[in-house]
Amino acid sequence: MNILSNYKFEEKLFFRLGIFFLPSAPILFALFFLTTVIASFKNKQKFIIFHDKYNRLFMFAIAGMLIISLMHFFTIEPLIFNFRKWDIAESKEILYTLKTSPYSSLIGISNWIPLLFCFFFFQNYLNSIQERKLIMKIFVAGTVPVLISGFGQYFFNWHGELSALNGLIIWFQKPNQHLSGLFSNQNYTGCWLNIVWPFVLAIFLERSNVFYKKGVSIVFLLSIALSSFLTSSRNAIFGLFLTLPIIIGKSSYKLFLYLIIFLGIICILYLSNFFPENINFSIENYISHNFNLISQLKNNQPQFGYSNIEDKRITIISFAIGMILKNPVFGYGASSFPVHYGLRYDVYKGHAHNLIIDLAFNYGLLISLLIFVAIFFICFESFKRIFLFKIKSYSINYFERAWWTSFVILLFSQMFDVQYFDLRISIAFWLLLSGLKCKVTEDNENKTYTTLQNF
Repeated sequence: MNILSNYKFEEKLFFRLGIFFLPSAPILFALFFLTTVIASFKNKQKFIIFHDKYNRLFMFAIAGMLIISLMHFFTIEPLIFNFRKWDIAESKEILYTLKTSPYSSLIGISNWIPLLFCFFFFQNYLNSIQERKLIMKIFVAGTVPVLISGFGQYFFNWHGELSALNGLIIWFQKPNQHLSGLFSNQNYTGCWLNIVWPFVLAIFLERSNVFYKKGVSIVFLLSIALSSFLTSSRNAIFGLFLTLPIIIGKSSYKLFLYLIIFLGIICILYLSNFFPENINFSIENYISHNFNLISQLKNNQPQFGYSNIEDKRITIISFAIGMILKNPVFGYGASSFPVHYGLRYDVYKGHAHNLIIDLAFNYGLLISLLIFVAIFFICFESFKRIFLFKIKSYSINYFERAWWTSFVILLFSQMFDVQYFDLRISIAFWLLLSGLKCKVTEDNENKTYTTLQNF
């Protein structure tokens, strides 16, 4: 039998394989995803987008971004910012030059427009809780290389380049005192673990008496929790704890409260030098190297690692907001924020540390509002259906809650730092949102999925 003659098998298989390879081999994800798209067109499928109000908002945003990008091409202001940065490999400072470019906005839309079409496309494969449940499990399975590379880098000093399939898959692991693995730094790793952590909790809570299934879920539970702590990413650790009461519900509140009280007592005893010196030293050594928080409180230095005002997030975000208010309609062009900020403060910052503000800075306030108003409405509508409507099955509801929690914590983390521009994170972002959109559509159409037909 020709595998390409089986419509359902070929598309779903390639899509699922792509999701499996997303964190460890984005190039394989791209190949499988492209195959899925080709298979869809082979079967003469097409989009029906404008039948849905949320899709219409995104399409208006796409049109607006294209128009503004073309305007930037002809009107962008030429600016240059020079700065020096220490290069670890060269063991010396290197002079870098950043310039605003008329092509940047056209290039920058690749972070948004293709992914918005992915959002439309993904809905074909997430239109039931059974499909979403399977994708969650594939996400978890695909995270195994992230965990292996992370533990290898952290505990066994696996550094340098690792390649497979004649260079098709390349992992470059940087020396790092925090767990980062195959991602470029620990914050990206922590962000990915935040995405997967709710799924692992749902799998663990799934009612199953099969011993090996519970055992595997416990291994993943402990591994991802430990990895999140070892990244020292505050977003990752915050997401780790916030996820528990959202997914488990009221039954977890007492456990969560006891945990907070326990950690609070430990902090108070540590700050009052109650512990013996050797234990006190171990705690201080770990926290100062990984979180840099309690030791600063103890020394009355609430700077959270930043001694200069230009390095603080509040300064970065305030600068971006001030610039947006001066040019709210068209923005300043993609990749222009580092140049503008550098010319003001003589320091390099790659983005505005808030995804909504960063998009508004680049393409104008209207574009940002169109996209994120639609996102917030989808989150709100899906929240009502998952958390407020009558529960038919606690096991299924755990997975519904996990999907919603994964996206919302990911979205929330982008309000304080931006990992969105890593392709793996942005693909996960729009895939999770697409699943929430499917949940809203299912209920609106009496459990019949009709928004995307005949793709």
